[in-house]
Amino acid sequence: MDNRVKKMILTSIFAAMSVLLYLFPKFSLPFFPSFLEINFSMLPIIICGFACGTIHGGLCVLLRYFGNVIIEGSITAGVGEVMDLMLGGFTVIASSLVYSNLKLKEPKKSIFALLMCLVTWVFMGVILNVFYAIPLYLKLYFGDNVNALVGALHIIPGVTADNYMIKYIIFAVIPFNMLLGVVVLTVTFFVNKAIYMLYDNEKVEAKESNENIEEIAQTSDNNNLEV
Repeated sequence: MDNRVKKMILTSIFAAMSVLLYLFPKFSLPFFPSFLEINFSMLPIIICGFACGTIHGGLCVLLRYFGNVIIEGSITAGVGEVMDLMLGGFTVIASSLVYSNLKLKEPKKSIFALLMCLVTWVFMGVILNVFYAIPLYLKLYFGDNVNALVGALHIIPGVTADNYMIKYIIFAVIPFNMLLGVVVLTVTFFVNKAIYMLYDNEKVEAKESNENIEEIAQTSDNNNLEV
């Protein structure tokens, strides 16, 4: 099968899995604001970046976005979905670039790539919330009424109209993304470890080459015995 066709098929499969995992399971945790929801949709996206490269990983994020909007629509006026699109794009680009350029063998290569993914996930989560999500939510949902936003963040200890941004980042964004990232990327590591031989062309070719060499050697030995 042509490698480009194989990558497009894999990307489509991973994207479909990502859409399903974006929809279910999805749940919030009692110690974070209710609009921060756990889902595992990044798992197939990260593996897609490993298997097919950075461009296809980014395409997988884009397909997840459109699939979710078509199936579920948006209850956040598009803010949350675009946030997930950007955050997913940054994380899969970072992890897939590290994975494709590191001259290491498995599992070290995937460990370093997933660590980079986690750092990017948490860091860009902070940046995107400060400069995009929170200002836009404040404007679209709360009519620039900071007190209304503070009310939605009431679960955060000591949050006020003066400190809501820093409190939200410290007590919600960073720990939530750390927790979600560690859980998702840990599962991703074990899933990737189990299936990477199916998409790693070098490994597949090396395995086939070794099998061919062994077959030739065995045939040669049999011929020598017959002589």
